[in-house]
Amino acid sequence: MRPSPWSGASLRSAGIVLAAAVTGYAWWATGVPPFTVRVYVAVGAPAILLLVMGVLDSVIGVGGMAPSAPQQEPPHLRRPLPWVFLLLLAVGLEGAGLALGGHSGAIPTLSTVIDHALAGHAVRFMLFCGWLAAGWAPFLRAIRTAPPDQGRVA
Repeated sequence: MRPSPWSGASLRSAGIVLAAAVTGYAWWATGVPPFTVRVYVAVGAPAILLLVMGVLDSVIGVGGMAPSAPQQEPPHLRRPLPWVFLLLLAVGLEGAGLALGGHSGAIPTLSTVIDHALAGHAVRFMLFCGWLAAGWAPFLRAIRTAPPDQGRVA
């Protein structure tokens, strides 16, 4: 069995090139004018790519993500609890803002806050990078924790 060409410095270099490409893509995608076909493609392309990779992995085991045996502990409420709290807080603020007619200076609606926040390219860029990271994190974690012989080309 020959060693994998993806080890050591070549793997780090590929990671750096990939991170630079994703950063450049995110900067370009957040500069595209809203409500155009280009922006829908720019936002949808990473999701479609992730979906295709997940389907390929489940069918032929390309990425090394196919589980050999479920060895995870059962989910706990501690992990999603902060997110549930934030979601309830956001829904409550939106409801209060809408109940006040949607034009309250004291309690803005989420759409008002988001409109102001997304006015700058840098903020859109950071949020888009966060969206990409949140979507790809489970996939990358599964590849990183896969056994060395699973899904690898020898």
